[in-house]
Amino acid sequence: MSGVYFLVMTVRREMFNLLREYAYLAPAKAVHLPTHIPFTEINRCLLDLILLNSHFQKYPPSKQYQRSFWKVIIAELENSLSELQDEDEEIDHRVLDHYLSILPSSGPVSGSSKADLLDHICDRGLPKAEAPSKSFVTHFWKHSSDDVFQSEQVNLTEYQMSTLEESRTTIENGQTGLRTWFASHLLARYLIQNRDIVEGKRVLELGSGIGFLGIIASSLQQLASEGGAIWLTDVNNEVLSQCQRNVQLPCNLSSTHQFIHYRSLDWVEALQPDVGPLEALLQDEIDPDIVLGADIVRFTFHCCRYHRFLQVFDPTLVLPLIALITLALQPGCSHKTQKFAIIALTVRNTETFQLFLDCAQEKGLILQNITLTTELDFIDPVEVGASAANIKAFKIILDQNA
Repeated sequence: MSGVYFLVMTVRREMFNLLREYAYLAPAKAVHLPTHIPFTEINRCLLDLILLNSHFQKYPPSKQYQRSFWKVIIAELENSLSELQDEDEEIDHRVLDHYLSILPSSGPVSGSSKADLLDHICDRGLPKAEAPSKSFVTHFWKHSSDDVFQSEQVNLTEYQMSTLEESRTTIENGQTGLRTWFASHLLARYLIQNRDIVEGKRVLELGSGIGFLGIIASSLQQLASEGGAIWLTDVNNEVLSQCQRNVQLPCNLSSTHQFIHYRSLDWVEALQPDVGPLEALLQDEIDPDIVLGADIVRFTFHCCRYHRFLQVFDPTLVLPLIALITLALQPGCSHKTQKFAIIALTVRNTETFQLFLDCAQEKGLILQNITLTTELDFIDPVEVGASAANIKAFKIILDQNA
């Protein structure tokens, strides 16, 4: 693990799961304390793993989320105490004090008693919900293809942590790139299970967004100590700046990578009459061994009828994407092995998806299906209803006979 943040190194899996739920902002209503673990142990773990964790003190979930989380936790602790009927057991005052400190101004007045606080938590509830704000989100993942969900005890030192600051809304300032999408989580897990894909390689990521997949790929390169270089690209400069900030967070192993480059890249350039400058960038400067992309032809719009944002496959991005992939996979000056791309897409419109397949074939690209595991290290509580069945992933190579 990059850095030591925990006061304990081995915990029960149930408490580790609670830690992960807090770290990736699982919906508070879905969070539950294990009923078979002694109250004293739960109390101690809440302090050691979460509240006193130096990582979460520096990179905390939003106060909005913390209020929801601790409200549920305190209510469940109160229920456990009522069932125990043990006067010697009590909720640690630091948990209550922390909850009091993050309440908005409409919460209990300064100086109110703990009993008043508990009344506020269990009976009155929180003030009216606010719009989701940006938040730090931390993912735990194991640098191993072993089954990570079997053992009853979890050794925290076996896990890497990757942290990003991201928007918790589907769209912000007209952009969908300020948060991480489900297909990226699936593709990240695939890379972890097949580390040789990026270890020691020159990697180009298209539509890098806020940097999640780039953090995973660069961390894998650092763990392998085999060198390599990574180019993270996006068409939007605001998104690319957030990507760079996330990759370079000191808590992320990616921050120690010396060969990460950030480039603004507009795929439409691949359709222009003069592609010379783009060819020079892709084939001479970057000359990638592998091209990565996840959910990079997504378009988000607001559906007034259902009062929600919907995501669709954007057909206007298909031609530029295929043209750019074709250019990027052309043999470079020093390349002896065939380049390839791995692209994961969320399919919500079969006609537009077929357009993607047809355009790829016309450009002389061969698409090979890749099966992405449904056993995730990374869980997305925002993209509700996301299913691996909607994700299509391909290994793409140039047809040498075309």
